[in-house]
Amino acid sequence: MTVLERLFLLAALALAAVPGPAADRDLEARVQALERRLSSQVLMEMLQRLDQLQREVQALRGQVETLQYQVDRLRQAQNVPAAPSPVPAPPEAASPEPAPAAAVQGGGTDTSAEAVRQAYRQAFDQLQAGHYDDAIDAFSEFLQRYPEAPLAANAYYWLGEAYYVKRDFPAAREAFRQVVERFPTSPKAADALLKLGYVAFEQGRWQDARRRLQAVVERFPGTRAAQLAADRLERMRREGRI
Repeated sequence: MTVLERLFLLAALALAAVPGPAADRDLEARVQALERRLSSQVLMEMLQRLDQLQREVQALRGQVETLQYQVDRLRQAQNVPAAPSPVPAPPEAASPEPAPAAAVQGGGTDTSAEAVRQAYRQAFDQLQAGHYDDAIDAFSEFLQRYPEAPLAANAYYWLGEAYYVKRDFPAAREAFRQVVERFPTSPKAADALLKLGYVAFEQGRWQDARRRLQAVVERFPGTRAAQLAADRLERMRREGRI
């Protein structure tokens, strides 16, 4: 027997135990109080479950992002030719000067592939840990230092996600817009366009939400983003939003 069933059984027993109609008002008050407690308990359980599901989804997204990052590294490694074996210099030759810091910008920013990956990883770790303010700071700094990096589209997307979780919808909208407009061929483009539709929905801009979500369905058919967009469109129709 579930908790709810037990509570309703107790309520029924309480009703049966009260003699005569004189206690009707008292019974009604007790039943209403019981219903309020039950509603509060059920609502609290639902909210707790929703929060747990959100954390699980965020963790799964983090795992997917990590796998995608590893696949990208493997692809890059396969496309890089093996470096020739170094030829030792003659004894009388002076030690060569270090190579010019091609991986360092004029302002002293290290733009080597490893530095970029490390900065991105640090920002993503903050997001994955649920430290959204720190993730926002880290991704923003990443984009200031490496605006043209191959991971810039991903950084803008996850920056938007961090803002979205914090319900800072104007900032989230701007971050997702950067992905859609500047990186239309990025794997994150479909999800960013979907989130633009979600942001418009949260802000009550129904026509803009419909336009964005319909664009996801038409431009990215067969994808998970398209299915989620179709689901949200159906919800909007049921609610009379469109």
